[in-house]
Amino acid sequence: MPDWTPTTLVRVDRDNSGAGGSRFGSYLLARESQLDEDDRTERAEFTAWAWNIATPPVMSPGYVDIRPDLSVTFDRDEDGDPIVKVTVPLPHRALAREHRPGYEVGDWEAPYGRGERYPKLWGPAFVKRPAVLASATLLVPAKDWDLFVPSGGAAQLVDDAQLAVETAARLINSYVGPQVADLLGAS
Repeated sequence: MPDWTPTTLVRVDRDNSGAGGSRFGSYLLARESQLDEDDRTERAEFTAWAWNIATPPVMSPGYVDIRPDLSVTFDRDEDGDPIVKVTVPLPHRALAREHRPGYEVGDWEAPYGRGERYPKLWGPAFVKRPAVLASATLLVPAKDWDLFVPSGGAAQLVDDAQLAVETAARLINSYVGPQVADLLGAS
């Protein structure tokens, strides 16, 4: 599997799909009742449904891997339009100097990711002084994205879901990846 990069936020992990996609397929079929008949052909609703199943905590390990330092969801906004939400923890060094605390404070820690380029960040394990845990939430509308159009057929449900999730992952990396890289100063 390719390494994480500044613009690679998500990736499909076919190794976590099981033989022939059966593990992901089992998760999908167990939740098929969550889909209304109209949702089976509506791009944004179908992709959001499949994405939710393909990612932790529903499927763990997920069919989709999310870069450890981020949270990435694919959902719909109040108007029903697709939207991607990325939450990025920001270490103090990412804050402008005038916005950094003038006193010593705790920061995000990577207790299990020492030496990794994009480790999962946690709040301090032992809080002995004030801690400032800053993060940014990036909301990106995906209404104009060329999402996969599901067939709507019951026999194609698993194939449609795999293609919907794979398409969404590619588009997230293409459109949102550069924005996250800019936010973190890695562009």
